[in-house]
Amino acid sequence: MSLLFFKRVLANPVQVGYLVPSSRFLTHKTAKFIDYSRARTIVELGPGEGCHSRRIARRLGDHSKLILIELDPHFTEHLRKQFSHDKRVSVVNANALQLSETLDSLGISEPDYIVSGIPFTIMERGLRERLLANIANSMGPETRFITYQASLKISDREDFDLVRRERCLFNVPPLHVMELRKSANPDPN
Repeated sequence: MSLLFFKRVLANPVQVGYLVPSSRFLTHKTAKFIDYSRARTIVELGPGEGCHSRRIARRLGDHSKLILIELDPHFTEHLRKQFSHDKRVSVVNANALQLSETLDSLGISEPDYIVSGIPFTIMERGLRERLLANIANSMGPETRFITYQASLKISDREDFDLVRRERCLFNVPPLHVMELRKSANPDPN
């Protein structure tokens, strides 16, 4: 665990969401859910110190881009330094609740993948609902939402269809990695 991660957990544990960074087993499992031959734009929400970002960037094609959207300004600064020499990676200090607006400002209409480990189950319900609706609204029919969570509840939502999932036991805590697509028939309510 880096000193930066430890400091950010102490400063705002709910916003960081996890007590330790993702394990290499989890980052490997999450990264293999992405088809890099078709991925032109990958968006990562809440990358923190960049565990998943580094693994994705290593496999990213030359003409693809990785957009890192991070709320915490300390993590944002760290990510900008970390990826300063990689023109495929852009770091944006923004709230995931403004995902649609952020993507519009970057000229992105439908990313190929949205990746996030934001711990939805520990969020206040209204915030969680707005954030997940915003993610769904930012997705096109071919977009895939890759998320790693302690609970499978997100896969039961009306606005997503579960494509596949795997469990990663070698992480603290053990998490489910899920691939979701936007539902063809979301509940209008």
